[in-house]
Amino acid sequence: MLRRPALVLVFAAASLCGCGELKRECRAVVATANAFIAESGKGKPSAHGPEATAREARALAERYDKLATDLGALSVKSEELAGDVEAYRKLAVSAATSLRGAATALEQKDWETARKRRVEFDEAARGEAPLVARINAVCRG
Repeated sequence: MLRRPALVLVFAAASLCGCGELKRECRAVVATANAFIAESGKGKPSAHGPEATAREARALAERYDKLATDLGALSVKSEELAGDVEAYRKLAVSAATSLRGAATALEQKDWETARKRRVEFDEAARGEAPLVARINAVCRG
């Protein structure tokens, strides 16, 4: 008879540990995303001309690279969160790649390629809000 309450206590303790782990992971992901947002808010777009636009695209690509590196460095093991964090990391890599491609094309005055790379970036950026919303839903749940 004592075994059943002991098992319930073990399962309850295990679930509490898991919940604490998820909260820790959520705090780390939120801190990483907030640092990216804060850094991105510092440099408001002010480009005039292709050279300045290329510089700003490279600067934003560097911020996305840092986001991808920082997200990759997190040790997220919770099933509820790991997939979305990895998707966010991949999105950041894709965004950085597109921005660098756009910057290079602008510097070479290859307007069509610059436009295509910008469209690629815009597609990646559109996926960011729903992804962040899913992460927030897991972390608030």
